[in-house]
Amino acid sequence: MNWRTLLVPHDYSPCADRALRLAADLARHHGARIVLAHVTQLSPGITADALISDKETGEMIRVDQYASKSAVRELDMRAGSLRQDGVVVEVVTATGDVSERILELAADEKADMIVMGTNGRTGLAHMFIGSIAEKVLRHSPIPVLTVRGGSDTRRTTSEMVLPDLATD
Repeated sequence: MNWRTLLVPHDYSPCADRALRLAADLARHHGARIVLAHVTQLSPGITADALISDKETGEMIRVDQYASKSAVRELDMRAGSLRQDGVVVEVVTATGDVSERILELAADEKADMIVMGTNGRTGLAHMFIGSIAEKVLRHSPIPVLTVRGGSDTRRTTSEMVLPDLATD
């Protein structure tokens, strides 16, 4: 299979950074573009059209616009070095239920695969907090590659032979 578009949801965690690095390796190998996305889930009782004061300008701005502006700034910082290396990276943002919006973004962007980090919670933490990655994995019509966070002693992407990873 030749991947053309890889959706990489990002929550600014080291785990998501690892997933982005793996996606960049795949993008280079397949000539794919990366759609780097952040989804903001608002706290209960706060609506997207609520107004807050923008830290930079002092003007009143909608919560969803403020979240998008902040997310674009964070994602562009991460995309900068990849773009300098010739990887095509587009940045998108959304507001709403994180797993639902990731699946919608994948469909909107016609992604061939979702590459995302997972903290791999187990036991009570998983039961109470749940896993965004698991929800996406369970409901996605396209392949989902999950990347665990932390110090994993297994091989890294750079140590693997990429042609054996996802080709026909």
